[in-house]
Amino acid sequence: MDLGEIQNTILDRRTKGIPGSVQPFPLKELKNKKWNILNEDMPMPLMVLKQKNYIHNLKTFSNYLEKHHLEIAPHGKTTMAPQIYADQIKYGAWGITAGAINQIQVMFDFGINKVLLANQLLGKSHLETIASYINQNKNFSFYCFVDSIDQFLNMKKNLGNHALINPINLLPEIGAENGRTGIRKKEDFLKLVNEIGNDQSKNFKFAGISSYEGIAAVAMKGSNVVHEFCSKIEDIINDIPSNFYSNLDELLITAGGSTHFDIVGERFSKIKLSVPIKVLLRSGCYITHDHGPYLDALETAKGDADRQWDQSLQPALEIWSYVQSIPEKNLAFLTMGKRDAPYDAGLPKPIKRFRPGEGFLDVGKAEIFSTNDQHAFVKLPDDHEWKIGDMICSGISHPCTAFDKWKFIPVVDDDYNVVDGILTYF
Repeated sequence: MDLGEIQNTILDRRTKGIPGSVQPFPLKELKNKKWNILNEDMPMPLMVLKQKNYIHNLKTFSNYLEKHHLEIAPHGKTTMAPQIYADQIKYGAWGITAGAINQIQVMFDFGINKVLLANQLLGKSHLETIASYINQNKNFSFYCFVDSIDQFLNMKKNLGNHALINPINLLPEIGAENGRTGIRKKEDFLKLVNEIGNDQSKNFKFAGISSYEGIAAVAMKGSNVVHEFCSKIEDIINDIPSNFYSNLDELLITAGGSTHFDIVGERFSKIKLSVPIKVLLRSGCYITHDHGPYLDALETAKGDADRQWDQSLQPALEIWSYVQSIPEKNLAFLTMGKRDAPYDAGLPKPIKRFRPGEGFLDVGKAEIFSTNDQHAFVKLPDDHEWKIGDMICSGISHPCTAFDKWKFIPVVDDDYNVVDGILTYF
């Protein structure tokens, strides 16, 4: 991957998180600024990436995959940060997963050679884009979901007369009742696989099976629902006639979100067919983890003797803001809101308090109970010692809706010195 363009990107006062008093400068010069968050060198609110925890998560997940003979194509929609993609590939990622065509355009532009679209592909512009990428770069491998014969026919129609130097690798998707996309019935799945196999254009190839266990609302229902869904998938896989995959070097089976990936990995690794199986997870949130649902889910998994997961990830994202008002004894407002922090899977949690000139102080039992565009409402206990001007560090929930609020994210060391910066491309 060539990240030179990113390092040469100019940051200026129009960039959220950059002080309005500085002259424009390229990202590669950020570390020379010697900025420190606790010195109030940067405006707030500000989301930061803690370097030590980030590297810990990369290493921990890489070791887990190696130990259990699994692969990963991390979901790139989580971060939309090519610098992070490069680190994930450095630590063994097979490729990167996308959720939409615009994400693929970013990935291709920065040199990702294996992209899995965990979604359906259809429509003229989309097919023309993928065809051009395949024919521009012989090393580019593209995989996508397909969940109906109608969708497959739409792909063929919109590909038109294009002859591809490498085929589009199709992964028929198995879905859950009352879930999202994906085939519900085994017979429909086998009809689709047969339709793909009978295609004479050589532009398409049946490459494996796809699914997503999380769409069955399993995160709130416990691991038993995941096992039930895996059993359905295994039943379908075992009924696929061997001639459909006998020409493959390997059959790819992909599932695995960020909460029950260990169950998926263990179950699918035990499937025996006449060709080797590659189990490909797509977890995206492990890279930064959180102080919310993913923390709770993986701590629960770690405490379950029947689960494979026994590691600890560390929350790597924090959002800093000021206490701007305490209009009532038990009510404070912070200088951050929906524009700055996730709120779809839980509100930020105050975890640290810093007072310029004094240092770190007890944050107390403070709770953010609501957010507006630019404000966070905080419930304070009677004995609180918060003051206007205090700096509050909050942990976030759901990394997928944290990164998309920031074009620029400073990377900090344990002392909150700014040592690097990440750019996102949403």
